[in-house]
Amino acid sequence: MVSVFGLSLSGYVLAEGRIVDIEANKTHDLSPYQPLGIHAGGFTAFPKMGINNEYDSNIFRRDNRLGTTDSYVAHFNPGLAIKSDWSSHALNFSFDSDLAEYASLPDQANYQDIFTNVGGRLDVLRDSYMDAVFAYNSVHEDRGSPDQIAGKGPTFYDTKDMQWFYTHKFNRVSLKSGVDAMRFDYENLLTSTNVLLLMDTRNHWEYTPSIRLGYEIQPGYEAFVKFAYKDVDYDTLVRFGGAGTAFQRDSTGYNALGGMAFDLTDLITGDISVGYLQRDYEDPRLNSISGINGFVGLKWRPTALTTVLANFSHDISETTQIGVSGSLVSSIGLNVEHELLRNVILKAGGRTSQSEYQGFDPTTAILQNRQNRQDEIYGGNVGVKYLINRSLVTDLSYRYESRDVNYQFSNYEINEIRLNLIGQF
Repeated sequence: MVSVFGLSLSGYVLAEGRIVDIEANKTHDLSPYQPLGIHAGGFTAFPKMGINNEYDSNIFRRDNRLGTTDSYVAHFNPGLAIKSDWSSHALNFSFDSDLAEYASLPDQANYQDIFTNVGGRLDVLRDSYMDAVFAYNSVHEDRGSPDQIAGKGPTFYDTKDMQWFYTHKFNRVSLKSGVDAMRFDYENLLTSTNVLLLMDTRNHWEYTPSIRLGYEIQPGYEAFVKFAYKDVDYDTLVRFGGAGTAFQRDSTGYNALGGMAFDLTDLITGDISVGYLQRDYEDPRLNSISGINGFVGLKWRPTALTTVLANFSHDISETTQIGVSGSLVSSIGLNVEHELLRNVILKAGGRTSQSEYQGFDPTTAILQNRQNRQDEIYGGNVGVKYLINRSLVTDLSYRYESRDVNYQFSNYEINEIRLNLIGQF
């Protein structure tokens, strides 16, 4: 699959392998426009409903030479967040959804994505605590993914993510260790000629235990090292596109990083790390992948009204491509938000990623594709958000994306325009 982790994604950035909520890191005083929520005992609930009107110029992510289909898309986005108000410990719940109805070819394009998350913190001692998270998502794969391009409709799949971490601070030394276990379950689908694609051969577990050791050099500066081991365990042999040659894609590997985290009085915060990763595959036809990797996540406030967010990542992504072990994905994102008025926020951003697939099948029938696949994706977005009052928010945005691939008939371009109205309490 083509991974875009590390890019700016719907208000989130990736920093040292973790997702950071941009909204939660803002320091703008928007309190007159923030929802008050519904208080019940030691919890506060924040229900919301969004109605998003979208125009998409290329809903199937096809090469222009093959013909493209545009469509109006209606998105309905009910959601709910519940947060504890306790003085110690914490327990939170969130539910978000994206129910998309297409005007063009709805039987081939409609989807209903849901995202749920239950997380908590147990304060053990003054300087130690445990975090636990369980997330269940039912989502669809991007139509541009080379792992499902032949399907009549989207590829639907579920994820279950279970995380447990323990953090303790010994004076200037901090230690964080735990495990992340993630399950992927794919649904089979049909082609336009009613051929069944066995996408469920992609079902697998990913286990990632990790340990992070940090040392506070001085207030605002922390040096750290991190080591993560990864074990990917598939249920069965994996077929390319659900129908092609099968491979045993079980793999093990590690990611070792060292870096610096810093917080300079909210002027600039973030972390930078660099390291080495390696992945070995059980199938002898699949070569090992190794190389330098790293993460960067930065937040810069050049003025009290402007926030700049930058991020970079380099990691390995899973794939089903014939003879390909995986893809090395390098991603860069940059986003800027400026508070024009107290309740009017301007947004702009850009992103680019490069996926380098490791290995290829020389017996492929397409002569032009007898080489390692390389995908380059770049794009940008602009928008404006208007906070009408505590209960109503609207925003207008435009997004452009282009993919350039060295495989025949695999390029595409997208133009998206969205007008969103959110009701919140």
